Amino acid sequence: MCRWFANIGEEPILLEDVLIKPKHSVAKQIDVHFLPNLHVTYDPHLHQRTLSSGGYYTGVATEFNDDKVNRPCVYKNVRPPLNDFNLISLCAHTSSKCVFAHIRAATSLSSAVETNNHPFVFGRHLFMHNGMIPNFLKIKVALLQKLSEKVSTNIFGTTDTEHVAALFFTHLGNDWDAELPIETLNKTMIKTLQDVISLIQETTKDNNETLLHSSLNFVVTDSC
Repeated sequence: MCRWFANIGEEPILLEDVLIKPKHSVAKQIDVHFLPNLHVTYDPHLHQRTLSSGGYYTGVATEFNDDKVNRPCVYKNVRPPLNDFNLISLCAHTSSKCVFAHIRAATSLSSAVETNNHPFVFGRHLFMHNGMIPNFLKIKVALLQKLSEKVSTNIFGTTDTEHVAALFFTHLGNDWDAELPIETLNKTMIKTLQDVISLIQETTKDNNETLLHSSLNFVVTDSC
């Protein structure tokens, strides 16, 4: 299971005060105390999904002003965060009103590479996810057909999350730098969830399969 942190507030916060120093900070949640089922000794008899979910990845984002538009600055790496001296140094000297952080528990469906790390950037917005889309490979083609041309060129990885994010920003429109009311973002998220659930249901029905549970825990920045 992934771990994440999100803060959007009125006052800037130093990243190390929320991501590194706290006893239960997200950077420390790769430890066996927090994720016991992901720290396993290799056993060929174990289920493949258990074996493939033992990687941890982090992406930290802050927002800064550029040409009067707040756009994200994102740092991603595939090393455990507390072993990443660049991340620790950046967190000690960076503050922001908007902070997203994500520890990714990778699966066999997508490679452990930086382009698959959350959060994902679309204009002034960040998007991340804790969970998984069941039967993603089966709904992927249908999902891609719903995407706008602009969004399609903004996909760099292979995760289910980035593709759902692309669907969200297709529904949001082509101006990702505009300040939008929270109601618009809320309606867009509802539409995205409806589309994803519909695709899952259609695939299950067509293949006469049991409908699996969906973990659709998404978070997106507003126009901060």
